[in-house]
This record gives sequence, structure tokens and C-alpha cells, in this order.
Amino acid sequence: MKNDAIVFKNITKSYGEKNILKDFSLNIKKGEFLTIIGSSGCGKTTILKMINGLIKPNKGNVFVDGKDISKINLIQMRRKIGYVVQDVGLFPHMKIKNNISYTLNLEKKENKEEIFNKVKKLVKIVGLDEEIINRYPNELSGGQRQRVGIARALVGEPDIILMDEPFGAVDEITRKLLQDEIYKIYKEYNVTIVFITHDIREALKLGTRVIVMDNGEIVQSGTPKEIKENPKTEFVRKLIGG
Repeated sequence: MKNDAIVFKNITKSYGEKNILKDFSLNIKKGEFLTIIGSSGCGKTTILKMINGLIKPNKGNVFVDGKDISKINLIQMRRKIGYVVQDVGLFPHMKIKNNISYTLNLEKKENKEEIFNKVKKLVKIVGLDEEIINRYPNELSGGQRQRVGIARALVGEPDIILMDEPFGAVDEITRKLLQDEIYKIYKEYNVTIVFITHDIREALKLGTRVIVMDNGEIVQSGTPKEIKENPKTEFVRKLIGG
């Protein structure tokens, strides 16, 4: 477990009669860019939300950095985990600089000048112009808001970034630019990224490892090359073919 950022051990999760995950186990290494793809309702988002304790398993344990998350302070843990979702979830009444620095302002560990300098640096890292920090979310395009969401996820200098179909709502050109941006950030920051997508091309382009799921189970796990060249099931073959 020493080199693992995240471990799922014999996880079962159900809602009433419906089993989402059954005896699910997975080890995610530190520094991996793991992409997870699969059919709708296969448990992808459930897995992601379990990592930061938003969903609790019925049985089994989730470990983050070697610690059982059911036995630690989740608020403190979440401050070291960046989270990016499709609709971004920016506060509409706050300027972009305040949206990005929101968690830092809550912690009050840094002074205003340090926070402001960090915000300016992050805005540049995600490929935005500095003047954008004084605008409000409704003044930005979808792609710009998504970049702000990535900057906000990076502000706490996380060890892990969770991304739930983050580029699903933007056009194809913007999506490709954002894919390039997040991969560049991944290489530069040496973080662990868990990335949910419904787009097989995106999964294969970004992942150092790709997991294909169906009905709450991992049907194949491997490098993009292994998945493309040696699909293990008919489900994976159809996914690649599509």
C-alpha cells in the first residue's frame, strides 16, 4: 500500500435492491492518471465520490494515502484533494479570484497578497488571461469556466485530483484544448488524477491506465495500448470500435 494513493478494498455499495458495486477492489498508484470509462450507471461516479467520502460504502474500506477514510477527518482530507465536475459549480456572486481562492480564504493560512499571487499564477497555468480574475462566472464562456474550475482544484496544492466528466459540456475544439491543458498540468505537478469520462477517445488519450467498467465491475484494466490492441470482452471491443 506504500506506493498507492487510493485503495478500494472489497467495497459493496447498493441503493435498496440495486447493487452498484459488489466486492469491488482497486489500487491506484501515486502519480497515475487513471481514466475510468463504462456504461451509464456502472458505478463510475460512485467510485469517485467514495474517494473523498461523499458516498459511504455499505461494506469494505477506502484508503487514501494509506489511511482508512472512515477513521479520519474528512474535511481536512478533502483540502488535499482537488475536485472538478462538469458543471464547475462556481459561486455566481463571487468574482473569479474569490472563486479560485475560496478554500484558502476559509483556512486563513496565507495572507491576502500570497493568495492573490497564487491566483494569478494559477490563472496563467490553466491558460487564461490575468484580467479574467475580476470578472464574474456569467461573463465567461463554458471553456473559461472549466479552466477556472481546474485552477480552483489546484489552489490547495493537492496530491489527488478527481475529475467527473469535466469536459463533457464544452465543444470539441475547447475539449481538446482542455485535455492538453490537464495533461500538461499532470506532468508538471506530478499529481494522481482519477478521471471519469464517457468518451473512449478521451480515456485513451489521457490515461496512463484505463479502466473499463460494466455493471459495477472492472471488465478490463490496462494501458491505452493494451486496451486498444487486446480488448478482453465484446463490451470493450464495441467501445473501442465506437
